[in-house]
Amino acid sequence: MLFQQIILHMVDRLKEERTISAPYHLIRGKRSGQTIQDVKSYQLTKYFALFPRLTKQSYDQTIQQMIESGWLRVNDLSIPQITALGKQILQHMPNLHLNGWLYRGNERIFFQRLSLVTQTLSHVNANDLSFVPIEKDEKIHNWVRHFLHMVSYKDEGFIESYYKELKTAFKSANLSDLHLTILSHRLSGYQVSGVTWQQLSHKLEIDEIDLEILLEECLHLVLDEISLSTKLKLLPKMSEGIMTTTPLTESAKRTADLYKQGYSFEQIVTLRQLKKSTIEDHFVEMAMNEPLFSINIFFPGEDIQPVIQQIQNQQTKKLRMLKETFPIYSYFQLRLLLASGGDLIDQQST
Repeated sequence: MLFQQIILHMVDRLKEERTISAPYHLIRGKRSGQTIQDVKSYQLTKYFALFPRLTKQSYDQTIQQMIESGWLRVNDLSIPQITALGKQILQHMPNLHLNGWLYRGNERIFFQRLSLVTQTLSHVNANDLSFVPIEKDEKIHNWVRHFLHMVSYKDEGFIESYYKELKTAFKSANLSDLHLTILSHRLSGYQVSGVTWQQLSHKLEIDEIDLEILLEECLHLVLDEISLSTKLKLLPKMSEGIMTTTPLTESAKRTADLYKQGYSFEQIVTLRQLKKSTIEDHFVEMAMNEPLFSINIFFPGEDIQPVIQQIQNQQTKKLRMLKETFPIYSYFQLRLLLASGGDLIDQQST
């Protein structure tokens, strides 16, 4: 139910201006210019990269179930529309504390670290180091080895300090009993094995995918608390590199760095040996996320503020419709105008 409600919420925000594939690309965390712009323009940052490995088949099956349940309909142009029943379902959706745009799937890396550190310390405490690591990723193994040696995990009192930090972080993050149940059941320790999603789903009578969403919410809450706390010492080290330090994608950041060095748009296209449309995507990202970036270079000698206001008055972010109203501007220019005035547009459309 929760996953379906998220899709309904996304469809509602997209205002019949995107196809049914748009939520899928956003949930997967696709780095395309269109998806990146949709994330900000339609205020869907919380759901970005919610399920990076979600298959199209699973997504399509969910959409079909929602259609059969009468919550959603999709027209011949693949544009989704919420039914009256779907709107009723959406009204009962809980307020999820997610920030996919900030963590971009990296909360899973944090959980892998947390899981293996906890398992290891549990066995150290029991004086039994002959265990099979719950995590198989060699990168996680190497990270945990480095972390444990760095913090002198064999020192007296360290394990107690670690568990105290966990309790402090979990309590301060205001995790619900359900959050704690899911988290504790997924962790392993000495003579205690974490349960599978299937087992936990059967025990709690909650869909597996909804349990994964709730765990992700739990991790976001904990990571938020870690980033704000001045008392925690160990968990901030475990969360290093998890939070996104720049809102730009890696490729867009490289373009932004060249632009800051004084290279022109045309020179950047040549230097990076990428398609012009890809570099355009990067500049749109910069317009959305870089406070000091000005789009005026693409509108020489023109006062663009009245144009931005006119675009806001259109109450649409659909480029084809905007192009009909503002034919003198290219699609790239229109995207820049949308990105530059996005915050005001969002305030009017919520």
